[in-house]
Amino acid sequence: MANFEAESWYYVGLDDQQKGPVSFAELKAVYSQLDETCLLWHQNMDGWKELGSLPDLKAALKPKPKPARRAPPKKGPPRGPPKIKKKPEAKVNTLQVAPQEHKKSRSISDTIEFKRIAEEVPNEGWRRLVAADGTVYYHNTISEETTYDVPEIFQTDDDKVRDGEWIWVPDAQEGFLKAKINSRNPNGGFTIETEDGDVRNIGPKKAKKCEKLDWYSLRRPEQDLVLLDVMNEPLILWNLQERFKNNEIYTNVGTILIAVNPFKRLPLYTPSIIDKYAKRGNKILPPHVFMTASDAYRNLLEQKTEKTAQSIVISGESGAGKTVCTKFCLKYLAEVADSEGGVEEKILLANPIMEAFGNAKTTRNNNSSRFGKYVEIFFDKRFRICGSKITNYLLEKSRVVTLGPGERNYHIFYQLLRGADAGLKRKLMLSDLDDYHYTNQSDTHVDGMDDVEEWQTLIKSFDTLEFSSKERDDVLQITAGVLHMGNVVFKSTGDRKCAVKVKSQLDPVAKLFKIDPKKLEGVITSRMVRIRGQDPIKAGLSVEEANAARDALAKFIYEHMFDWLVQRINKSIGTGKYMKGKTVGILDIFGFEIFKTNSFEQLCINFTNEKLQQFFNQHTFKLEEALYKAEKIKYTKVAYIDNQPVLDLIEKKPKGILPMIDEELRLPRGSDDTYVEKLLKTHSSNKSYFEKVLKRPKNFVIRHYAGDVEYESHGFLEKNKDRLYEDAFELLSKSTFKFLAQMFPSSDAKGSKTTLGAKFRRQLNNLMHTLNATYPHYIRCIKPNSEKAPMMFNVNMSLEQLRYSGVFEAVKIRKQGFPFRYTHENFLKRFKCIDQKRNWGPAKKACHALLQEMKARSAQVGERRVLYRADDHRKMELIRNVAVEKRAIFVERYCRRYMAKKQLKAMLAMRPRLQALLKSRDMAKLEAILQECGHIQYPMREINQIKHRIFCLKEEKRLEKTLRDLVNKDPERHFTALCRAVALADEIGMEGEIAEQCREMCWRIKEKKRVEAEMRQGMEELDEDKLRQALQEAQQAGADPYKIQQAEQRLEKIVREKRAIEEIGAYQRQHLEEAPMQNIIDRAEQINYVTDDIKHLRHLLYDLSPEKFAQEQLKAAVKSKDQDRCIRITIRIKDMFFKEQGEMFTFRGFPRFRTPVEWANLKFTLFQSTREELQRTMFCWTKNPIHASMIELPGKYGKDATKMFRNLMGFMGDRQYNFPEILLQELVNEGINKPPLRDEIFGHIIKQVTSNPSAQSEFKGWAALNVCLEAFPPNPEFENYFEVWIRNNVKD
Repeated sequence: MANFEAESWYYVGLDDQQKGPVSFAELKAVYSQLDETCLLWHQNMDGWKELGSLPDLKAALKPKPKPARRAPPKKGPPRGPPKIKKKPEAKVNTLQVAPQEHKKSRSISDTIEFKRIAEEVPNEGWRRLVAADGTVYYHNTISEETTYDVPEIFQTDDDKVRDGEWIWVPDAQEGFLKAKINSRNPNGGFTIETEDGDVRNIGPKKAKKCEKLDWYSLRRPEQDLVLLDVMNEPLILWNLQERFKNNEIYTNVGTILIAVNPFKRLPLYTPSIIDKYAKRGNKILPPHVFMTASDAYRNLLEQKTEKTAQSIVISGESGAGKTVCTKFCLKYLAEVADSEGGVEEKILLANPIMEAFGNAKTTRNNNSSRFGKYVEIFFDKRFRICGSKITNYLLEKSRVVTLGPGERNYHIFYQLLRGADAGLKRKLMLSDLDDYHYTNQSDTHVDGMDDVEEWQTLIKSFDTLEFSSKERDDVLQITAGVLHMGNVVFKSTGDRKCAVKVKSQLDPVAKLFKIDPKKLEGVITSRMVRIRGQDPIKAGLSVEEANAARDALAKFIYEHMFDWLVQRINKSIGTGKYMKGKTVGILDIFGFEIFKTNSFEQLCINFTNEKLQQFFNQHTFKLEEALYKAEKIKYTKVAYIDNQPVLDLIEKKPKGILPMIDEELRLPRGSDDTYVEKLLKTHSSNKSYFEKVLKRPKNFVIRHYAGDVEYESHGFLEKNKDRLYEDAFELLSKSTFKFLAQMFPSSDAKGSKTTLGAKFRRQLNNLMHTLNATYPHYIRCIKPNSEKAPMMFNVNMSLEQLRYSGVFEAVKIRKQGFPFRYTHENFLKRFKCIDQKRNWGPAKKACHALLQEMKARSAQVGERRVLYRADDHRKMELIRNVAVEKRAIFVERYCRRYMAKKQLKAMLAMRPRLQALLKSRDMAKLEAILQECGHIQYPMREINQIKHRIFCLKEEKRLEKTLRDLVNKDPERHFTALCRAVALADEIGMEGEIAEQCREMCWRIKEKKRVEAEMRQGMEELDEDKLRQALQEAQQAGADPYKIQQAEQRLEKIVREKRAIEEIGAYQRQHLEEAPMQNIIDRAEQINYVTDDIKHLRHLLYDLSPEKFAQEQLKAAVKSKDQDRCIRITIRIKDMFFKEQGEMFTFRGFPRFRTPVEWANLKFTLFQSTREELQRTMFCWTKNPIHASMIELPGKYGKDATKMFRNLMGFMGDRQYNFPEILLQELVNEGINKPPLRDEIFGHIIKQVTSNPSAQSEFKGWAALNVCLEAFPPNPEFENYFEVWIRNNVKD
């Protein structure tokens, strides 16, 4: 039997509809609907064949008692069938093998696919079903088994390949690979095969890092990672990556939001989406930053949480999208909460100022926030925004003076230099970007950012936030001064002494800061050393130290200005009359950092994240444990990593890392080296959280929650000192520029000795105190690639960030507990459908009964909720899906019947009334009856007729006015409007005098235009018949007289032209003159006129070859006895002949010539060289007489030939004779009288003019040839050879 199963089939059923491609199994399913005349085809058949003519196929299609199990064939691309000749081809309907996902759960037991399975495997009872969320599951109607796993009869080839033990294998490039274990090794390792067929050996160490892979877990990505069946790193990463591919950048981990930066604009933040989340009610919506903001605001409104104040903690590395998330949270709150006096607009417009002075381009982010901030939003009694406060943390002031490759300074410098007008730049003594050391260290361009446009937005923000023009100018004056400060260059003047190289460089700084330039030079080239009990001593600075002093001054001035800006923004926005505790705080903070080189800044950042992680862990565990205790259920206390030891290691006095730095600064000879020695000595025993680096003794390692970080101690003390020398501080505080002096009050000179570490710890403790008073919400931002490329997901990079952000810990905490929870009432509502007839009783009791019925093992019934884990969740959802499927079919059937009966009753009641009004013209009655039929959903014929009637009546009224207007207008000028109106009148069947009049007008214009068009077409095509027909109708149709006259003239011209063509064609048929023939044919084609003569001329000119045509012309010339034309045509024929066949008639190829060897042998000589010379010169000039004729001649003609050669030589001057003309005359007479000598004579002449060294001799040879040709012709057999030579050698 043929392999029918391997083919894709097409068939034409009894309904004459073509269907396909279908598999053989699907063809079997519809076999009962086919008869023997039905047509079938597959790609290996010659054409369509009737089923009756294929007995083998027919036998294979008949159902068998116990057919073998087969997997559904994989669908490939459809192949088009050949055209059907016997039956009309209809639209192809492709049978769907897999059920589509639907919004509502539905059975597919009545689909073609299920019928196929049922027939192939009788009594198996398996059904494939689709749940409301799109999940596919399987139910057995016989055994009542329900499963997510694909039963064998539904398995495809891919499903079968996935049999066996599969694992996730760590990979350096891809993060994790899916692999199948082929064999296990005794040492604990195993041999694997990846999806790509790559076979690898995995060692025992790496084998421990592999995770089990359950293919069912990959059925679809989850919106909430807590709902994953298995909690492991590879599955979480796969889930995030799959959602990311579909532009789903947000994913939940319980209440935590993961936001993956797409690096492109997505339509996710429109007002309609804000409205959707604001009014979601109890609807479950996809994860979104608006959802987090909405939860915070709703908790504030409804006071659901123990702590009324709310906070949103946003963290992530640079470029992960923290600032964007902060903006959208603010945007949501501003849009939803509204405000009084436009406070929310001020809050949003603070961003351009903060970003201009606090954001910069880094290698990781084009708009990176280089500071942390906590934005606190205040609400009044009506829960409207009434104010805001911003707290900033740890501005990266080193960026003001030092830039990395590919990075920029703060945006404000570039906006000022590019956006400010000429007047402002002149006032601030500014020029171009390249002129300033602080801005020309790297590229100044940022993709997607226009500094001029940003400058305008900044100025608008200053105005909106009510900055005075003086305040704004003061800020810009400080900014310009900082820029000029970077251009001050030093020169060495001795040992540890230096001076400003160009004094004029100090002038713009001194003028803008309003300080003495000499004192300014003093504080940046020297410092005052104060020793207790002695007068201050002035110590000089080296060039390097002076550069550091200059940069320190610039950094501190910029930092103080930034702090002032934050305070001024807070003052402008204000806090309003807010209610205590009614706040939402948004923390945008730097994420955990591990670089190749980690210094003091990274220690502070990672310390912050340790604090936040502890806060997160405590909050999460407290919530979980509080819930379990409130529900009074049995639970195992969830263990989590407590990072308090790490925090103590960093901050606890007196031996903490940060306090020890402060202590080292107090010592006279304290240094980074002495500090790290003490640090290693103090904490070397704490190996759980601290470790020294043997290869780099000046470094140390701290074991953070996110991983081990190696810190380089170099620069720790200097960075922690973070203060200006007193003389520099005093200089700024005494500036006559009040704005600058107020930022450096003299009272703070001693306070400025507070270390950066101490200041940062104080700020951080205040932040934690604030956060502890709030109910937190978390957003973890992930940067998916370092190239900032849109929709690129680097698995390893994302994995690293997920570990640093504590996401895996969050998932682990939820999974160890009970992540699924319903109130008793909601649990009963959801699952009571498993037995609808049963009275389940009170809710709590019913929950126990339901769990027992569904055999849930680990689920517990608490005081108010039912709590359970993923295994029970899967099992109970399967049972519920089957129950819902059964009930849905039952309910749907009865609902449809009830609705149909109700509709039928209503239609029968309305039909007589509708029919009575079908011909009515009373609009009021028609509209009233139609309104009464509003409850009828079925499209009744009478309702449609009534609707059409109303439409027609309305159109009649409108059209009547239009038609009356058109009747009085020029119908030709308003032809389009007239046609449109008449067409509408015809469509609605409008009658009446005005309608008929317009129809008549429209018809007449159309007739006139048709006739004129036909006349125009006839003239263009020069068609006599068409023109005559159009002219006959023109008068009656009222065509334009001028156009009629033109058509008549054209017709007369066509008639004359035809007569001329007939006459000339007949003449040329006799004479065949090529140019006139072509001309008359072209003229005939122009008017589409064909006669027998024209046909004959076309045949001769286009169908015959040039040679044949020339022969026909020669015949015509002979016939007309035109001798001159005969000669011309003959020459042309010869020209064509020799052009094609000339190579056959070379002079030396004349067959009557002796061969050179034969000719040379006729000479009696003893020397071979003489013979060779004769052979060489047989056909070219020679100075000696010839010894024999070149052609074999009869009798004495041979001697005559040699004698005539001497005559020729004498005439040409090759030999000396008297009276050479007489010699030529004798030669000519011999040729005339003795015809056999003619070819020989011509050969002699050709021989002597060939390669002749004497031009005079050659000229006489050509003269002799000319005389001979006039006297006698060559013999016919030699003629062609002679003529070819003449054609090839005649020069003029």
